[in-house]
Amino acid sequence: MAKSLIQNLLKNNSTLLQSYQVKFVGHVFPGEKLNIKVWAEGNKRYFEVEVAERQKKAIVGLLIVREQPKL
Repeated sequence: MAKSLIQNLLKNNSTLLQSYQVKFVGHVFPGEKLNIKVWAEGNKRYFEVEVAERQKKAIVGLLIVREQPKL
């Protein structure tokens, strides 16, 4: 999950990742499709993963992006 978020949200630049937290709140069976929803508030990226077939949350989490120095 972290790798996918870094690739897509941070354009593969892992140095921008300050913190990553995840909580498993459900289960996923092999072959089930997942939907990932992401929204931003400042330097925080909240996300949740939902099992598409059952519309049940499986993962909720938070990714904090390191602020870039202003020159």
